[in-house]
Amino acid sequence: MGNESSERGFSRETKEVVPMNAKFSRNQRRIWLGCFISYAAAYVARLNMGAALSSVIESMNLTDAQGGLFQTVFALVYAAGQLVNGAIVDRISARRYIAVGMVLSGVCNLLFGLSRSYWAMVLIWALNGAVQSMLWTPIVKLMAVWFKGARRGRASFSISITLVLGNLSAWAISGFLASRVGWRMSFIIPAAVVAAVAVLAYVMLRDGPAPGEDIGEEEKAQSAARVHRAMSVPDMFLKTGLVMVLVCCVCNGFVRDGIITWGPTILASLSGGQGVGSVLSSLLIPLLNLMGLLLAQRLYGLFGENARRSTACLMGVSAVLALALRFASGAMVSCALVLGLCCSATYGINPMITTLIPMEYERVGRVGLVAGMSDCFIYLGSALAGVVTGAISDSAGWPVVFIMWCAVALASMAFAFLSMRGGRRLRSMDE
Repeated sequence: MGNESSERGFSRETKEVVPMNAKFSRNQRRIWLGCFISYAAAYVARLNMGAALSSVIESMNLTDAQGGLFQTVFALVYAAGQLVNGAIVDRISARRYIAVGMVLSGVCNLLFGLSRSYWAMVLIWALNGAVQSMLWTPIVKLMAVWFKGARRGRASFSISITLVLGNLSAWAISGFLASRVGWRMSFIIPAAVVAAVAVLAYVMLRDGPAPGEDIGEEEKAQSAARVHRAMSVPDMFLKTGLVMVLVCCVCNGFVRDGIITWGPTILASLSGGQGVGSVLSSLLIPLLNLMGLLLAQRLYGLFGENARRSTACLMGVSAVLALALRFASGAMVSCALVLGLCCSATYGINPMITTLIPMEYERVGRVGLVAGMSDCFIYLGSALAGVVTGAISDSAGWPVVFIMWCAVALASMAFAFLSMRGGRRLRSMDE
């Protein structure tokens, strides 16, 4: 911050290089790591449901639709909580909010693992959705406070790897426990993990930097110059393609979390009773999600940093892969590979619709509102993925589910393309 020339004399050539090489200060590395392990651990106490779901259904003699209700109630409560907690966290300590949310999620997982009543378990998992929704908004707040300019871009991209690591950890830990010692330990062990990480996060995180601390503000003046009068909500919906973007959010959540929730169950049905084999095959899905994030980054650059066009392209890829599942579902390994590739494409879309498209609304002072709405609508799609996918698999089988995923992905691709006109209108406001 003391180097004025680095803040004001920032050349075009430098800006193209620095975002990928901007070095964090020592305290920034500590904050980033605290945020990273917090959200990765949160996934362990949330995506464990997908890994253990087939065992829960079998043990309690549930239908697939009844099993899908766990995901549905979680997603509905989580979606509503994103909007509520986004308003609350601006007024309180983000560090404390994260710690409290993680401890409460640990309590919910412990109670779920000990419960023997189906409806009590549904209620407990809904409560887990409520406390899990306390975690992302304070992490975003900390990232915004601690990282400025080029460092913010690097921090935002790298934190998305929690999607992959958390998913992999959840399925590895809970899938193995469910197959070896019973599904209840798939919730009791993650409860201990998330509670322990809550303590570690509270020690590592701080709500803000000290006065004068270097947090990378070389682009502060440029960002301030782009502030416009806040656009009314009706104009935002009618003139910027936001309605179509939100439809894409619902569709992406439906396909993405349909695979995440039901992937282990689909593979377990192909394993011939070899539980460990299905767990190992299912780990291909989160491992391949990193490929989707890298592909999304490449497409974003290829399409001139057009997040809406990149979203449409990735949804088209998802549609093709979902259709391929119809023909690859005869063998466990090939099915796991195609499921993983399809899921990776939908995961690549996630940074587009939760971060990059909302950032387009910086021009009209609506970044926070659009970001909250996008995440909310993704989880509305996720809620539908639980019960609708389970009901269709009960009545018509998994091949029909694969065709449904293909149709939803194609619809999302069309809406993403249609939203591009609104995106151009937003960008023209800077001209």
